[in-house]
Amino acid sequence: MKYSDLKQIFQELKRNSPKEDLTAHIIFTEDSFDEKYPLLSRTYHLTSDNKAFWPHMGGYSIFGSCLDGTDQHVRLEWYMAEEGNADGWKVEDCYILEWMRDAVAIPHFCRTEQGDGTVCYFFGDTCIRVRESYEDGKIQLEPVVGDQAACGEWVALPIDRVYGYCTLLGRHLNKVA
Repeated sequence: MKYSDLKQIFQELKRNSPKEDLTAHIIFTEDSFDEKYPLLSRTYHLTSDNKAFWPHMGGYSIFGSCLDGTDQHVRLEWYMAEEGNADGWKVEDCYILEWMRDAVAIPHFCRTEQGDGTVCYFFGDTCIRVRESYEDGKIQLEPVVGDQAACGEWVALPIDRVYGYCTLLGRHLNKVA
């Protein structure tokens, strides 16, 4: 999806359903940076609950954190070409986690422990393998790998999508809206 579409969807959501939030990943192009960064370093997690998406807000900010954990709570609008920074980071792709294929099937998951200590979660035509841990009484899911059925074959999911499914599954398991 284009960033302009994501922004419009988030703004419309905040205008019409201010209590509801959606979550997105924005992937920036490799050539946006002086160094070569892997996909998880170029993918930022954010929600619709940012000032830039609220109507009549006194400020304008978009905070996000990269998936590899090295760049947290960044004011993305300061760096983004699409937000007016002419030499800024360019968006390669973005998507809404709640709209990913099989996201609605998460409540009907099947959980299988593996011999290597990981756990597979199956829902819809998707399987993700994770490492589980607990922090403050809540389950934490560390993505390992994921697959999805397509045209009768299982194909590997990009790791950013596995992170997205872990986010949604973790919310469901921890009963977080």
